[in-house]
Formats: sequence, structure tokens, C-alpha cells
Amino acid sequence: MTTAINALVAAEHVADLRRAADRSRATRSSSAAAYVPAIELRLVDAEAQAVRRLAALDDAPKLTGQVLLALINDDAVAGLSLQDRRVVANPFVPTRDVVALLRLRAEHLSGARARRRLPRRLRARLA
Repeated sequence: MTTAINALVAAEHVADLRRAADRSRATRSSSAAAYVPAIELRLVDAEAQAVRRLAALDDAPKLTGQVLLALINDDAVAGLSLQDRRVVANPFVPTRDVVALLRLRAEHLSGARARRRLPRRLRARLA
């Protein structure tokens, strides 16, 4: 009799553990898929409080002129000066990809990227 009761309790315990594992997996997969950080780029003045805060965190000189500021979920994480292309970033946040995005957008804003031209030899053959 005791053996039968122990078997029932053990089976119920195993079922409880499986249900808990299923709930945990479902919560993890839905929260991981739902979390996508919102990255926003803004043009601000170098005297903006967020830019000064980033320069202080990065222990770098203040930026000058117009600044392209990157915000992740409304928190400033990096800034790029459009005047001299210097960057300040929050050292406590991984910002390598954000800085690359800032540099790319700065190129778009300045129009500095020239169109690639074919080498002279190829242009002569195509003509």
C-alpha cells in the first residue's frame, strides 16, 4: 500500500516538474522574442545634457557643433560630432554596433561618400 502511494506521489511530482519546465520555456522564448531594443538617432546640440553626460562618462573632451546622438530605449549611449567625427560613448554599455550605425548615418548626412567609379581600363572597354 505504501509503495503504491509513493509511486503516485512521485508521478505527481514528476508531472509538476514537467509543467514548471514547460512554463519556464514558454516564458523565456516569448520574452526573448519580444525584447528588441529600440535604437533612435537624433541630431542635438553639443551642449545638450545627454552629450555632456556621455563625455563625462567616457572621460573625453566635450563634443563640438551638431551631435548625432544614439539612444537605446530612450537612454543616450553614444554621440558623434558631425564637425570633427569624434565619438563619446557610455563605457558600461556595448556600443560598437551603435557607433558603426552613427558613422554610417553621419556619412549619409554629410553626403561625403562618393559613388564608386569603374577603373579607367574597364570604362574604356565598355565605351
